[in-house]
Amino acid sequence: MRPEVQRWFAEQAYSPERYARFRTALEEAVGCRIEFRVCEAPIFVAHPFREQLERAAREITLQCATAHYRALSEAAIPGPYRVPNEPDRPLFAVVDFAVVEEAPGKWGLRLVELQGFPSLFGYQYFYARLAREIYMLGEQWSYTFSGLSDQQYWDILRRAILAEHAPEEVVLLDYRPEQQKTRPDFTALERQLGIDAVDICSLRKEGRRLWRRRKGRWIPVRRIFNRVIVDELEEHRVQLPFCWTEELEVEWAGHPNWYFRMSKFALPYLRHSTVPRAYRLSEVEELPPGEVRRFVLKPLFSFAGKGVVLEPTEADLRAIPPQMRHLYVLQERITYAPCVYTP
Repeated sequence: MRPEVQRWFAEQAYSPERYARFRTALEEAVGCRIEFRVCEAPIFVAHPFREQLERAAREITLQCATAHYRALSEAAIPGPYRVPNEPDRPLFAVVDFAVVEEAPGKWGLRLVELQGFPSLFGYQYFYARLAREIYMLGEQWSYTFSGLSDQQYWDILRRAILAEHAPEEVVLLDYRPEQQKTRPDFTALERQLGIDAVDICSLRKEGRRLWRRRKGRWIPVRRIFNRVIVDELEEHRVQLPFCWTEELEVEWAGHPNWYFRMSKFALPYLRHSTVPRAYRLSEVEELPPGEVRRFVLKPLFSFAGKGVVLEPTEADLRAIPPQMRHLYVLQERITYAPCVYTP
């Protein structure tokens, strides 16, 4: 971490006028209005710490791709959502770390959660590029991992999402995509890759094929860039035009099974220096008095922090019915380091 650079940014580079210009430029770049709060300051990290982040994320992801963990995580996939033709590793993986202070001035990492599911790969690129440009940060500050150039970043993302297909035959699939908070990412990817965000309910199934309507004609869907959050479908009781368990003639860019496998379900099984203690609630018979305060209660498959109880009590644990306890984990509480200067 670079607290001195964060302070310099807040006191010298940042101004309300520059931020307004940055936000306007960001909305123009992604192609839609941004409804959520846009972070005022980028996070600056030293090169060795960036390498530490990369290494830890890679090692944790590789643990999730082992045959041993895949056998364990069979239980994570609900029967109605088990999609055929699963690859042996996730196409997309995101690992979320907290920064902790292990000793005065020594920064470390603690795993918060992880997902075998895409993140804001389009939006985050434009955020970083425009922050460097408008705040005049200089070329010494890079925003891609592994030393990738901008072109290399987009080439990798294009191959992952489109493979060898024409953009019109690939869809970014979500439920009511025009209403999602992640819409700025969808429109950014549409501009860069030429793919449309399509409502999962608007698809049509004929035999083993899925079709989407575009400009008055039906086009076969060859590949799906999957952004569907299953608990949202459950919450709204969405009726789909196909079943997840069907053998369909379609490729998945981000296979749906990995949404379940590489999730908070993995937390109790990971063995890494950055991983806090975690237990499946169904396997916790009793905690010593007061011990529950050391943990955070998390539902396995919620998204964006929904349903997380930061300060659970014994009563909170008892309130979860026995048949639902396998859907929760207790994760050791993390003390976040105050390493980002905030005026």
